Amino acid sequence: MYQAFINGTNLSYDRMGSGEPLVLIHGLGEQKEGWKFQHRFADHFDVIIPDLRGFGKSKCTEGEEISITAFARDIVSLLDHLAIKDAHILGFSMGGIISQEIYKISPEKVKSFILACTIFYIPTWLEKLLSLSNKKYAKMTVEQFKEEATLRCLYNKSDEMIQKVLPNWSNHLDGFLPSWKACIHIDYRETLENIKVPTLIISCQNDKICPSFMQKRMHQLIPNSKRYLIKKAGHVAKIEKNEEFNRWY
Repeated sequence: MYQAFINGTNLSYDRMGSGEPLVLIHGLGEQKEGWKFQHRFADHFDVIIPDLRGFGKSKCTEGEEISITAFARDIVSLLDHLAIKDAHILGFSMGGIISQEIYKISPEKVKSFILACTIFYIPTWLEKLLSLSNKKYAKMTVEQFKEEATLRCLYNKSDEMIQKVLPNWSNHLDGFLPSWKACIHIDYRETLENIKVPTLIISCQNDKICPSFMQKRMHQLIPNSKRYLIKKAGHVAKIEKNEEFNRWY
């Protein structure tokens, strides 16, 4: 594990392998260890896996900004810190939202995209419904969150699979609520129409968090993009169907 002081935050990250840079950006409530089944990418790439501010070991001091823009700036600044001109970006769930923001603010940093199990737009009516969940999440302990998140994200709810997914989650919820609020105020429709890098969109047939019709619409909006559907998989196919998820490279 490495650390870099980025935009006022001590950002923790893993780095492994060699080749062209590939950044893996985790989802809401997760930590970098959730990418353990993707460590094999290091056979082909210089893989960089950060803990986003407020998650994992990237503690965010009180008063520091937690937003989609702040996350995106952190990734861009981390690449600058590592003297990396541009990188392939694989963003999962909230990480996919952050990826879109990276392209919006610094498109020159993106060599290609893999946008997995993510969304691009929340209409006002849905934003109001999702806002009602704030109180529910605010009352949860870390263990309650891990249990509920694991079950909601899986298609295969066997004990073995549950134990594979549990280490995916951050051991604290410091950044969860502000990140959740940030995720329900997004609109990247215009950004998607202007993406000019090779883009693969990964969907999961049984995803209850970011339904596959959202990625289908993303595919329609992004010029020359490709879309791949993983069948019989919930939201965390990077774990549940990791061999199929990893086939993109």
